[in-house]
Order: sequence, then structure tokens, then C-alpha cells
Amino acid sequence: MLPDFILYTPNFMDISLDKTSDCQAALRAVVPAADVQAKKARILAAYGRNARVAGFRPGKVPASVVARQYAKEVEEQLKSELMSSVQEQLFAENQKLKVLQFAEVAVQEQEDGSYAVSSSLTLVPEFELPVYEGIEVSVPSTEVSDEEVQDTLQKYAEASASYEPVERAATSADIAVIDFKTSLDGKPVAEAVGKPLGWFEGRENYRFDLGGDRFIPGWGEALVGLSAGESKDVLCTLKEDFVIPELAGKEVCFSTTIKEVQEKRVPEISAELFEKLLPGKSMDEVRDEVRRNLKASKERSNEEAKADQITEKLAENLSFELPEALVATELEGTVQRKIYAAIQSGNYEAAKDMDALRAEAREETLRNLRVYFVLQEIAERENVVATDQEIMQEVARMAQQAHEKNLRSFVRKLQKEGRIAGIRLSIITSKVMELLVRRSKEVPATPAE
Repeated sequence: MLPDFILYTPNFMDISLDKTSDCQAALRAVVPAADVQAKKARILAAYGRNARVAGFRPGKVPASVVARQYAKEVEEQLKSELMSSVQEQLFAENQKLKVLQFAEVAVQEQEDGSYAVSSSLTLVPEFELPVYEGIEVSVPSTEVSDEEVQDTLQKYAEASASYEPVERAATSADIAVIDFKTSLDGKPVAEAVGKPLGWFEGRENYRFDLGGDRFIPGWGEALVGLSAGESKDVLCTLKEDFVIPELAGKEVCFSTTIKEVQEKRVPEISAELFEKLLPGKSMDEVRDEVRRNLKASKERSNEEAKADQITEKLAENLSFELPEALVATELEGTVQRKIYAAIQSGNYEAAKDMDALRAEAREETLRNLRVYFVLQEIAERENVVATDQEIMQEVARMAQQAHEKNLRSFVRKLQKEGRIAGIRLSIITSKVMELLVRRSKEVPATPAE
């Protein structure tokens, strides 16, 4: 535990750390003039060895000229080194001190030639590590039934279906190749709303799944029963949350002509169907392969479910204080993710009640941060680390995903953006979760689960 006030009296500087809250402290230090001058002389000497000043040979520029020529650079490096020295001594004198961030750093020269160093520290929160071994988890069986195997085979057959033209009226199971144009109040929609609307203005040879999801309510149903060559004006009232605000809730006319009706033909489940996927396999072998893949998929899902349950159980009794600045930063990311997820799921109303959304996001942020700190503490206790090889493997994966061909330049980019530390922490967090899953206690799932 960090006491409310710590006073250090090391050899060459005085450092005090005033704890203002569980997660905040104020650092103050004074570096004596003699130590400042020694550091400054060393920095000047380094600049002097490489200085290029007209009228002087390299390495022979007088110190007074170097000091004048590089005054700004020397002062910046001096302040940086003084802050580094203060930090180094601070940690040496208090090895249990864990700092998340040094902020509001100030390094100022005093009248006597000494330098005063100050900074606001954000500390890693203090908490009692909960019991993390033998956490009970429950997951369903990974056994695969014959029905599940058959269902998977059928889905593959459905995905391999072809669509063949037929001379009959369309049904909801068909694909219709159509031409269509749209209008609002008798005018083309682009003219009615005063701007281009792309696809929504109309298309030729558009393949329309008459039984698919209803992006435009009632349009597909109205075309059922029509044959190739027939046309129909279909009036559709768009949803109030329609993606084009100018058309939300409006009645739009879809002038549609059926050019072709295509019937879905699902192939028979046979070894020939799977020849490209599993060449040379009999149907029994295909079924065995499907069963193994389904079992492996269930096992992966169970591992994820165990990790989720462990996270929830760790979070249940965590209530320690967190640095508010950190919470505020993470909160914004959580809010944006929740809005994006809502939009992706079709809920365009999510952002209307921002107070409720932010309150929910704040609780989620607090929970996630507390679990994160607990996992990092477990990593330290269990000596879980991310090796250089693991980091490079992850960086290589990221480079491939980003289509970056030059791995070396991609690494430099990550270093410049300060993302390597985050990659290391992410690997450590994953390894800790794997450790907790291995040490968890599996109990039978209830029927409801």
C-alpha cells in the first residue's frame, strides 16, 4: 500500500510524492545545481563532437559557441534527462509503485541553478486480488448428433444450389431478374428529394430474392405470381428509420418488370457434391470429417464461453476506484462501439437516448477496466509474459491483414504510433485467460444452459 505521503532523500535530489486519491499523486523533485551542471556539460560535449559551425573544424567548436548555437536543443534534452532521472530514482526508492501515466510534466530552472520537476501521476488502482483458480464454469456437451451432421450437409447443398430459368409464375422461393424504377409523388425519387440516390433510383437486370429479407416491405410479396414479361407498379411504405432520411415513412412506387424467373435447384447430398472440398472421400468419410469439424467448433465455442464466464465471475465482486481520466477515455470508445453495433443490427434509434446509452456504456467500461487490471496483476503474479517471438508473430498477422508487404516498415509504423506496448499487453491478457480457463473447474451445464 502506498502511504498518503512519501518523502525521499536520495543522494542527489529531494523527491516527494503526495497522494491525492487512490489513483492520483503529485510528484515534486528538486535537482541540485551541481548535478544539473554536470548533466548539461555532458550534453554540450556530445553536441560539440558533432557540431557543424562555419569557421570551425568539426569537433573543435568552442563550448560557448555550441551552447549558443544549440541552446534550445540542449535545454530540451536536459529537461528530458532530468525527468527521466527523477522517474528512475522514484521507482528505485519505491519498487511497488505502479504508474499508468506521468502528466502535466514541468521542469523549471530555479534562481540558485537547481531545477524543480513536477508531474501529476495516474496510479494503477489498488485492490485485493480475488480468487482466480478453480473458478466454476459450465458448458454444453461437445458431442455431435447425426442430425447436426445432416443439417450441415444440407446447408452446404443449399449453398451450392443453382438457379435455372423457368417458364411459369414466380413464387416466394424464386429469384426474379427485374428492371425497376422508383418514384415519389409522381416524380423520379432523385428529383423528388433533390439529390442522387444511386441504386435506389432503379436498376436493370437486378436479381431479386423474392423470399429474402424485406429491406423494402411488401415489394417482394407483390411480385409473386407474375411471369416473365409482366410489369407492376408496387406502392411500398418505407420504415420510419429508413436509411435515406428524406424517404423515411414515405410511400414510394417501384415500377417493376419481370424479365426472368429462376428456380432454385438444390443438388443431392452425395460424395460427388463434396468432391472439390474433400476429393476422393466417400460419404461416410465426408460425414466423419463434418463430425470432427463440428466437434472442434463446439470445443472452441466452449473455450470462449468459459473465458466469458470467468470474466463475469471476476467482475462480480470488483468495485475499486479507477482513474477518472482513464475511464473517460475508454468510455468514448465504448459509446462509439455500442452505437455502431446497434446500427449494424438495424437499431437506428440507439443514439436517440444518449444519456441511457452513456450510462450503460459507463458500467461496461468500469467492469472491463477492473477486469483488465486484475488480469494484469495475475500476469505479474504468475510470471506470464509476451515473448519477442509472440509479438512478432502477432505483428506479422496484423501486417498480412492490412496487406502490408514490407514487415520492417510496418513495425516502424507501429513503434512510431506507440502500439507495440498495446500488442504486448493484449498477448499477455490472452495468455492469462488461457491459464484461467485451464485452471477452471468444469461443472455440468443445467438444461436451461
